[in-house]
Amino acid sequence: MSVILDLLVPPRCLGCLARSRDGLCTTCAADLEDDGVPHRLAPGVLATAVFAYEDPLAGAIKRVKTDGMREGARHLATIIDPHLPRQVPRTWVPAPRRRARRRGLDLPEVLAGPQATRLLSARAGRRDQGGLSAKDRRRSAIGAFEAHGRVPQRLVLVDDVRATGATLLAAARALQAAGAQRVLAITLAGAAGAPSAARQAESGRW
Repeated sequence: MSVILDLLVPPRCLGCLARSRDGLCTTCAADLEDDGVPHRLAPGVLATAVFAYEDPLAGAIKRVKTDGMREGARHLATIIDPHLPRQVPRTWVPAPRRRARRRGLDLPEVLAGPQATRLLSARAGRRDQGGLSAKDRRRSAIGAFEAHGRVPQRLVLVDDVRATGATLLAAARALQAAGAQRVLAITLAGAAGAPSAARQAESGRW
């Protein structure tokens, strides 16, 4: 059956759409740009990205989230998984339920893995971050999440992309309000440079 399915719908590389069973073909996998630079978003909140938010990874994430290649989410999860601490509780930055239903998945939940615990929910009415300016992203993120359940003092927060850091900071602050003392935010990809949300938070203009 799998052979027949492959003939009808050949598996494609998420990055370049060449035929590949591995999520990313060997060429695209070799083109991933390491990031790994830690950024202090706020007291008790550290953020780091595994790779730079550039093609082919940027294109792969877009195809999984918005272009219908949902089966590729598990491949992206295998990329971030080795970088997630094993002995620290983890959760993820949830998408609004309506958006997750429209897309057919919540990618950060898949990236966080089956051992992650849902500790956050996204408040209704938040605008989609795509296409927003850095300033509007920060405004949109304020109060965007609420924590529930028993929140550990130390935990890992997983997301797919860090742009300004505003979404991560809003999620981390909701966790801190519920009892977390230290939050390590790990994203699969991150935009170049220091997150602007960190500068706003430090200046008191958040």
